[in-house]
Amino acid sequence: MPSDSLCFAQATTAQDVDPDRRQALIDCWIEVSNAGGAAGFPFPPIDERDAAPALDAILESLAPQTCRLVMALDGDELLGWLNIRRSTSAVVTHWATLHHVQTRTRRHGQGIGSALMKEAHTIARDEMDLEQLHLAARAGVGLETFYGRLGWKEVGRWPGALRLGPGDDRDEVLMLLDLGAEEMTRS
Repeated sequence: MPSDSLCFAQATTAQDVDPDRRQALIDCWIEVSNAGGAAGFPFPPIDERDAAPALDAILESLAPQTCRLVMALDGDELLGWLNIRRSTSAVVTHWATLHHVQTRTRRHGQGIGSALMKEAHTIARDEMDLEQLHLAARAGVGLETFYGRLGWKEVGRWPGALRLGPGDDRDEVLMLLDLGAEEMTRS
């Protein structure tokens, strides 16, 4: 269960992220990736030279209706973050994709990831007027179970799509959350 001091913040423009918060986002991404987390860098170790330009690209693409950064905080301490991205193509503007879902490794098992996902659900539905969220998860690390507990449904797989090393091919699991459904499943 997350602490009572857990709160959330959003960035909808690059100017919403000050230098200290930018560094905390980079540090979190490095920590999670180097611990083997499936957060966008499949070949650890990584360092700031890898994470900083990738984060800056996300920050530069932020816009209220198409791209948001959602952060879990305990006071000023960043506990985790994710990115919600929506296409501007008229045929798919009713859904968005979650990217880089992550929580600080020392805070795993405390409900922060679940709380962050529930916050993303609320933002997507109530502020961005979305009907669905999509994500792609790396198979073999328990992510299908985690997301399934939160109401996400597996809608497909790309067998062996992710080659993490010789003889280590993993499925990419395609998942969907219907935002029109009743409240997210309680974990």
